[in-house]
Amino acid sequence: MLTRHFPNLLGYFLFLLSFSANATTPRHQPEKVTSNTQDIGHIIETTIKNSLQPFSGSILLLEHGTTQFELQIGEGVTYETSFVVASLSKQITATLVMQAVDEGKLDLARPLNSYLFGRQEASILEPERFDHRITLHHLLSNTSGIAPLGQENHFEPGSKFAYSNLGYALLGQVLEKVNKQPFSEQVMEFAHENQLGQLYSAVGNIGVIQQKVTSLIRGLEESESLQPTNLEIDEMLLPAGGLIASARAFASFQHRLHSGKLISAKSYRLMTKAHTQMKFFWPNMSYGYGLRINTEEGISEYSHTGYLPGYMSMSLHYPQFNIDLVMLENISLNLNDINRVLELHTQIRNTIREQLMLRKTAQTVASLN
Repeated sequence: MLTRHFPNLLGYFLFLLSFSANATTPRHQPEKVTSNTQDIGHIIETTIKNSLQPFSGSILLLEHGTTQFELQIGEGVTYETSFVVASLSKQITATLVMQAVDEGKLDLARPLNSYLFGRQEASILEPERFDHRITLHHLLSNTSGIAPLGQENHFEPGSKFAYSNLGYALLGQVLEKVNKQPFSEQVMEFAHENQLGQLYSAVGNIGVIQQKVTSLIRGLEESESLQPTNLEIDEMLLPAGGLIASARAFASFQHRLHSGKLISAKSYRLMTKAHTQMKFFWPNMSYGYGLRINTEEGISEYSHTGYLPGYMSMSLHYPQFNIDLVMLENISLNLNDINRVLELHTQIRNTIREQLMLRKTAQTVASLN
């Protein structure tokens, strides 16, 4: 229902940090400075094996859409294992929205209320509306400042960044209105049309969902010990963080998105455009549509991360090198030590950027010879 408030996920959605590293070039024989994707994979594997924190999950590294490195660690984890991808779901929701834009069904500049309630004035039966200034663009870029129905908007739409799961939940409702189909069914059709066989959309308690999606692994929450999660996924959570995928399925989606196979070139430019700066653990970050953007050291990076009870995730895309990383986990670390929660993701992102800087340096040297 439109009047339903989005569940409080503060503490559930923590988006993992990292930092970029400066790579230094040897002063002697710089022509021998090289890096390949297999190097990145081996370093990632060593980093995980040397980590003091528990890890269970699946990692996939692609170059030009071809798997270069794949790693599964943990009891019951195989290449077919599916995970709740948490806020990586936003990339899929944003893609579905942009497909509807390409089809002429949605206008990013049109007010949210006109899609949810129609263009008529508020009636005595439906007196509540969201802030009339909020558009679909604001929701996609997390600049809406949206508050639950009946509450004052947090700030003027478009004036600043504020991460909003409610905003993406409402985008799911907009898609239901214009496509006249439940969001979950739209996701399943999208998966079928794009041969993403292990991309799923299901609601209920995680144990119940496992009976429907047999490849889904039960997440573990870390407290005093690792305990099975009792995560509940409902219709509101799906567009913002509740979708399910294997690493291979999500990596295939990500490759298809960034290779121009899912949305028009115009829509892709909007999705990967830095619409607003944001304060984040990684320095100099901006937000597009369902993607974080970083261009430090001349390396473009489109990324997102996610956290739900029992699951953590990270995706990275580097367009200059056509490299993708997808990392899905079925252990959520205890939030009482944020630095520890974020440590492994920090190291892996840092490793990739170091290696890409080496490759960039080698390319520059080669071009001068």
